[in-house]
Amino acid sequence: MMSRERALQSQLYSTPKDLGARVPADHLLRRIQAELDLSFSYQVVEQTYGAVGHASLPPPTVLKLMLLMALYKVESERKLLRDLPMRIDWLWFLGYDMDTKVPNHSVLSKARRRWGTKVFEELFERSIAMCISRGLIDGRDLLMDSSLIDANASVDSLFSAKDIAAVITKRLDDATPENESPENDPKGGAGQAEASTKSEAKYRSSTDPDATGAKRRGETKVRPRYQTHRAVDSRHGVITATTLGPGHENEATRLEELVNAHTENTNLRVEVLTADSKYGTADNLEYCEWNRITAYIFPFREAYAKPREDKFTECCFRYHAENDHYICPAGQILRRGGYRRDKDAFRYQARASICRKCPMRALCTSSKTGRTILRLVRRDVLDRAVARVKTENGRAHRSRRRWMMEGSFAHSSRLGYKRTHVRGLQSVAGQNFLIASLQNLLTLLWNTAGKPDSRARIAALRCTIGLAVQRGRLAITHAAAFAKAMITFPMKNNSY
Repeated sequence: MMSRERALQSQLYSTPKDLGARVPADHLLRRIQAELDLSFSYQVVEQTYGAVGHASLPPPTVLKLMLLMALYKVESERKLLRDLPMRIDWLWFLGYDMDTKVPNHSVLSKARRRWGTKVFEELFERSIAMCISRGLIDGRDLLMDSSLIDANASVDSLFSAKDIAAVITKRLDDATPENESPENDPKGGAGQAEASTKSEAKYRSSTDPDATGAKRRGETKVRPRYQTHRAVDSRHGVITATTLGPGHENEATRLEELVNAHTENTNLRVEVLTADSKYGTADNLEYCEWNRITAYIFPFREAYAKPREDKFTECCFRYHAENDHYICPAGQILRRGGYRRDKDAFRYQARASICRKCPMRALCTSSKTGRTILRLVRRDVLDRAVARVKTENGRAHRSRRRWMMEGSFAHSSRLGYKRTHVRGLQSVAGQNFLIASLQNLLTLLWNTAGKPDSRARIAALRCTIGLAVQRGRLAITHAAAFAKAMITFPMKNNSY
């Protein structure tokens, strides 16, 4: 018999029902609830609240709201609190029922400003401890990379920091009394010289002053961005250290900081470190050798010029260590001259009279003073790094770093971390720790109870084989790495 729709009539007397009865037993939020204990937040943020006043939302509840926002990639806090009454699983995760009053969206931004980054950093450290207790971290083999994150600001908000600084400096100079001139500075201008040595941003955002202009490879337009740096353990891809900086900074300056943070968070010493060539400065490679770390890092590309068909580059010249000179392709000698402090290198130069008569001059140089070669003072450190990278272990480590780090950043993009929803370095740093904590928690769940079923594994392997057959033998390595990344990192499934 066919039935017809009837208007809903509320019961006169209704008993409260457990929302958990409607949440499946294998739901992702149930598994997170069983693993994660946020009671530590009471003690961490206790000093940021007053003794009197209105009662605030409990800190664990605020953290759960932020985790929900990242886990389900909600665009804004307003939308999160607007959709909350319609999600039974969210209400159960927060400990609410159908009659609980939904808080205002402003509680999240207020808590973020009040707390700072301490509670998020503590959450990140606890996620690492959970992974260590489950045996997911080896600690000796570390991978490192960085990624640009779009700031919560438009491209039109960028301005030239150099022009603004010049205007402000002129106004300050005009307003400075004569007795406070730079000549009377007790530091002798040392503070100004120290500040000038730091890397300054070319563009800044008027909406978010902490965000600086940066562009990715292949882009032509600069955008306001931050740069997140992370170190990942090579066993299961657990993030063991992370930090945040402006978009324009050189990521090579963060290597030592990440290594120290990894050691502090895991109590394990790094033995092998793999990173891309942007970390391959002489300072970083020398730091690794001093600390007995096997670094599979290719030196920065400016240190080694690639060969060209129309010109003799540095690789075409042979260095003789016993006589400390270079031999050019024509067999002439380049002897050591002066020292360049800005490059930390010695200059090797051929005699101008010999270069003018050389038949290969057109392929070598057009200088009137003769061909010159710069040799870095720590060139031996770079040569040893190149030899390590070209070994079989070096190639294997660099190949693994490529897909594992890309997979880690791709996973963070799926959690909404491609663009920040907050402003200011401190707030974005808190979001950075929160995303890394959530990724570690999902990795823990994935490697303990949340393995993909056999059908998903078979589909991934079939895709791998198809790619390898279509693109030839060269693609087999990349396709296999892609399949391994699919199995290692949590993919989108019904739990989301």
